[in-house]
Amino acid sequence: MNLRHTRLWLLGLFLVHAAVHLAGFQSVWLDSDQLVIADQASWMARGEFHEPFFFGQSYLLPFESYLAVPLIWLGVWPIAAVKAVAAASLYLPFVWAAWVLAGERPWAALGVAALFIGLHPEYTLSAGMPRGFIAGTALAWAGLWVLLRREGLPSAATLAIAAGVGFCTGSYMSIALMLPVLVWLPTRHQRGLAGLGLLVGFALFKAVGLFYKLHPDHIVHLFPRLFFKPGYLVHNIGVEEIRAAVFHLTALTGVVCALVLLPGSRPWQRRDVLPWVLCLGAVAAAIVLMVANNKIVEFNSKSPFFSVYRMMLPLPFLGVLLLGRRVGLAAAPRSGAVTAGAGALRVGLAGLVAVTVLTGVQLYRLMHVAPHMASLPSTVPPITFEWLQANCEEIGGWWRESKEPYFVLEGRNDALAYGCHGQYGVPVLQTNHERRTWLKDRFAQGVPR
Repeated sequence: MNLRHTRLWLLGLFLVHAAVHLAGFQSVWLDSDQLVIADQASWMARGEFHEPFFFGQSYLLPFESYLAVPLIWLGVWPIAAVKAVAAASLYLPFVWAAWVLAGERPWAALGVAALFIGLHPEYTLSAGMPRGFIAGTALAWAGLWVLLRREGLPSAATLAIAAGVGFCTGSYMSIALMLPVLVWLPTRHQRGLAGLGLLVGFALFKAVGLFYKLHPDHIVHLFPRLFFKPGYLVHNIGVEEIRAAVFHLTALTGVVCALVLLPGSRPWQRRDVLPWVLCLGAVAAAIVLMVANNKIVEFNSKSPFFSVYRMMLPLPFLGVLLLGRRVGLAAAPRSGAVTAGAGALRVGLAGLVAVTVLTGVQLYRLMHVAPHMASLPSTVPPITFEWLQANCEEIGGWWRESKEPYFVLEGRNDALAYGCHGQYGVPVLQTNHERRTWLKDRFAQGVPR
């Protein structure tokens, strides 16, 4: 079987999936949290760096805002820039893993594609939203991929990359679901360096958090204190939506583990048992902790805009890492044009056909349920681009007629406060829950921007 054709075919499937997903949903729907991220990116692009975290929030780094700045410099609309970063963060790990593995173990490349196709539509829709979650997850995944795949990394590089992963984990603790794969680092020295790096990165994240110790007036939304109790576990797993999400993603990861255990370039050995026990045991413990706390119940049933899936975005990325582990690379084919035997050809073609059909089914289902999901009640209400443009144009007209340096929005409407400013240059300040706390003094002095 021509592996180059396999790669191109899988790449085409991912591109079609991304096009339908982005054109059919992400380019139509958005919400206030995404607009805060976009507004923050627009401030950074103008050279104004006011807070390291999500505006007014003493946790969760807005990685999408940082990464979107070069796109905004190139003239991309801020909300489009952060959405592009979020989409790339969702798709690229799967695309890259499938591309690389197609040249080593084609069945593993098909497994990556099947893992992505098996994700629930609610997961796919919520994961592609710029909220500070998905970009941090992708950055941590990239670091772990390099650590697992690159032989002979210098100690300094191992330490630095692990520190980057730890820094991302400090911002979004669910990334800890991926960390057990480090048990497959080949030497005790590397595992020790990786562990030290994780601690260093986490400490760096806490050091960044000192900003709010020095500027407590910038906080408008504190992270709730976490509590872990057996009673929470029993209650939360009894909630249908939580149970369905956990079991769905865990089952997908289990299928990936079964694929990894298929005969590969080297036979299964007894020494492989301990890493698997340690890895899966640590993942199981992390899942239990994730479910047995008071935070996970903050969700809206089947609404992707405040989904329970946001709490476990990294779990499928763990599956990609498991499939991409460095296994017998010396014996793996290195040419993209290697042709497999007749038996492998039939199996490979059957796999490609199956993945293609399943992709079509998933896209049909995605577009069928997306409008319904968008209409469900949510703590973070969804809006459309058309609604935002129409309202911001109206507010902009009032603001220009008033000759005031800014428009005061009574009460709270995050979508208009951050959307009108970031996307249309209309300075809006809301009187309740204004995240840009540093703006109040500036606006009081009559400076509009």
